Amino acid sequence: MSSIRSYLLIAVLSAITLTSFVAALYGYRAGVAAADALFDAELTNAAILISTLLPAQAQASDPVPALPSSEVSFQVWNDAGHLLLRSANAPQTPMAPFEPGLRADNFGGHRWQILVRREPAAGHWVMVAQRADTRYLLADSVVRESLLAQLAALPVSAVLIWLIVGHGLRRLDRLAGALRSKAADDLAPLQLAEPPTELAVIVSAVNGLLQRLEQSLGRERRLTADAAHELRTPIAALKVHLHNLAGRLPADDPVLVRLHADTARLEHLIAQILLLYRMAPDQYQARMEPLDLTELAREQIAAHYPQFEHKQQDVRLEGEGQTLVGDRFALATLLQNLLVNANRYTPVGGHIRVSCGPLPGGGALLQVSDSGPGLPAAEHERVFDRFYRQVGARHNDPAGSGLGLSIARLVADLHGATIRFAASPFETGLTVSVEFPARRNA
Repeated sequence: MSSIRSYLLIAVLSAITLTSFVAALYGYRAGVAAADALFDAELTNAAILISTLLPAQAQASDPVPALPSSEVSFQVWNDAGHLLLRSANAPQTPMAPFEPGLRADNFGGHRWQILVRREPAAGHWVMVAQRADTRYLLADSVVRESLLAQLAALPVSAVLIWLIVGHGLRRLDRLAGALRSKAADDLAPLQLAEPPTELAVIVSAVNGLLQRLEQSLGRERRLTADAAHELRTPIAALKVHLHNLAGRLPADDPVLVRLHADTARLEHLIAQILLLYRMAPDQYQARMEPLDLTELAREQIAAHYPQFEHKQQDVRLEGEGQTLVGDRFALATLLQNLLVNANRYTPVGGHIRVSCGPLPGGGALLQVSDSGPGLPAAEHERVFDRFYRQVGARHNDPAGSGLGLSIARLVADLHGATIRFAASPFETGLTVSVEFPARRNA
């Protein structure tokens, strides 16, 4: 069962119902025993009363009177076995053997409890009987009323249990609220004032997990930053050696060209790793200010224009004066990664279009479209994974690092924006849309 509250409600109600049933069963048996004792005493009193009221001169030769029927059936016999007196509902044969005591027997289509009593002084036998089902009416009535009261109390009990359990689970709701309110970079221990014993164990476990996670992330950040920084020095030395080597070899030497490409890719990878580390929520201190998104896009296009010109690509910027509130460096990094990807995957002589404009419901929209091979829908989420590259991209362009869109998502999250993929307006290709919400719009 997915809800603790529902589980406790059903479990407690089931326990109450079971104990009530057992108590009712015990009460029924006790009630029947008490009713038997009460009715047995009533039969004894009735037999004594009949013996007392029986005419002393009653003889066997007298006519047998049949007294009106009542809840009690009786007969009076003499020692010779002749019937002297009976009720209208009693048979003319003995209801039971002439043996003193209580017994059960059947006559008249019913089960009867019969008392046989000998009156030695008068020489009479008195038999008094009562229907067995009458005996159970009292016990049945008591048990029925008890069960009805318990059934009527079940809904009330359910409401009370639901409220009580809900009150008890409020501390759990507070714990969940404390966890939900934590920011992505907040790994500080949870602080709950005097948590109950059951929650204290959970709070302790969560705090231990947060501590281990903080230590692990700290080690990862230090390793990434240190490795990237330390690799800059050998890369710079490698570039110096390549420059010296280039003076001795032809410019089109395949080994030299490959070394230049690999060095450029390694340098780009290190720069992207450092940028990814810098853009992490727990590291980056954003400076939000009103910006012209269109002007920022124009600056980035101009900065990367040599790359577009090298592949003879047609680059166009559409839109006028779209402003929003954002961090200049972060948004420039976002545009840089989107433009580099468009340049990388668009073939020679292809088309790239950058547009900035308002969203219909408020906010700003940035779109970068290209005429490249496009992106299958199955990879729309995977491309945001670190170091993931589209199938075939590693062979078509070995300079990529697989970190560009991961960084772009970090920037988008920083601004509360959403990145979506759609078909390009060109015959082939991809459109990357970044939707900035109205609250960020200037």
